[in-house]
Amino acid sequence: PSPAATPAPRATQTPAGKQTTGVLIQSKGLIYKITSQKGKKGTVTCIKSKSKKIKKVTIPASIKSKGVKYKVTKINKTAFKNCKKLKKVTIGTNVNSIGKRTFYRCSKLRTIKVKTSKLTGSRVGKQAFKGLNKKAVIKVPKKQLKAYKRLFRAKGVGKKVTIKK
Repeated sequence: PSPAATPAPRATQTPAGKQTTGVLIQSKGLIYKITSQKGKKGTVTCIKSKSKKIKKVTIPASIKSKGVKYKVTKINKTAFKNCKKLKKVTIGTNVNSIGKRTFYRCSKLRTIKVKTSKLTGSRVGKQAFKGLNKKAVIKVPKKQLKAYKRLFRAKGVGKKVTIKK
């Protein structure tokens, strides 16, 4: 089969019944990678969507897989790059890092809801929001409005994009 047709590997079980770090998990059209796990808790990174034709993305605060609750703490670089049909994104409360060019050239992306207050300049990659729709609206937590305005503009958000609480 062609490389594009091979499915993402399923989460494997170690003999003790634990999932190993680095293993991929699929949940609601998104692919996550386990970054750490201790007992029934762990963290994951959102790597990408299963399809480039995705229209709506919700990156949850946490996901559950095989009885383990994982906090979604990171969005990988280029995770949604060139998703031309993507219109709406919600970023969960536990996300503290957004990679380089994550939403690069998502030209139809008009609504971004940021629920997290944990983003800083060093944790948001270059051009993470470059190439959004000019009429896009980014909703951010009230307390973070001023800081996030500065941060998102520095990371590629156009001058005509509205950033509000």
